[in-house]
Amino acid sequence: MPEKKPLKINQIEKNGTLPIMPNPPIFTSQKSGWRNIHLAYFRQPACETPEFSILQHTIVLPIPQETVMNEFISEGSLQKQHYYLNNQNIGVFPVNRSYKIYMDKSLEFIHFYLEPSFVSHVAYEKINPDRVEIIFEPNKADLLIYQMCLALKADLDVDGSGNGFYADSMATTLSAHLLRNYSTHKYQLREYEDGFSKKKLQQAFDYIDAKLYENISLAEIATELDMSPYYFCRLFKKSTGISPHQYLIQQRVEWAKQLLKQPDKKIADVAMDCGFANPSHFAKHFRKYTGVSPKQYRNL
Repeated sequence: MPEKKPLKINQIEKNGTLPIMPNPPIFTSQKSGWRNIHLAYFRQPACETPEFSILQHTIVLPIPQETVMNEFISEGSLQKQHYYLNNQNIGVFPVNRSYKIYMDKSLEFIHFYLEPSFVSHVAYEKINPDRVEIIFEPNKADLLIYQMCLALKADLDVDGSGNGFYADSMATTLSAHLLRNYSTHKYQLREYEDGFSKKKLQQAFDYIDAKLYENISLAEIATELDMSPYYFCRLFKKSTGISPHQYLIQQRVEWAKQLLKQPDKKIADVAMDCGFANPSHFAKHFRKYTGVSPKQYRNL
């Protein structure tokens, strides 16, 4: 009788539904502006999965602080342990491995899915994705990953739409962290003491400013400057003291200030004209940078 093969799951195509689990996700990033990382939030009962393989690198964030019995059978190897899931623990489930999971009680957790090609190329444009092997870590204290993942979840919590540029930035940082700390080959990412040349920095400013009203991606800007997203982010912050995402939001808010001076222009239209996902996303960032709401600013 032929050996039964693991169920292969493409979580990007399945929109995070995870058919091996009893319950569908509570929410996902499906309708967000996210491109290179995707999220699915689950609440599952005690269960046992069939053998499966996910076609994306998966970071698992358990929500409660409690002890749970988990059995991870990975590539035929059984790992059985009581895990105390606290607010620094994450799981890293690399692509191209098969798993079976058993949980002895109900559990809430978040999955974050990263495409292997994106992880490989985020800092190394010419690296062969097949040569990057991420290590299986079912339960590891990693405060940096935990905080980044919570920040991504909070971005969706605002209104469910998310911010594609912010998610791109976080996905880039997460990928670099995985390459440094969760790879069989420990990649040493090149660091720079200096930032951009004046000409290169102005090129970045000009490109971002010309695209303020669009759903611009981090990869687009990095490609325009002929470098990887990771190095673009590093050099931009070295040169300006802020991240590309912060600069983009600041410029959008400044443009919004000008549009709000037009009394016949609706605030919702200002939000869309300045590249914000919707009015609530606009109001959140406008208040952060000005201390007042768009309506209050208009009435000043």
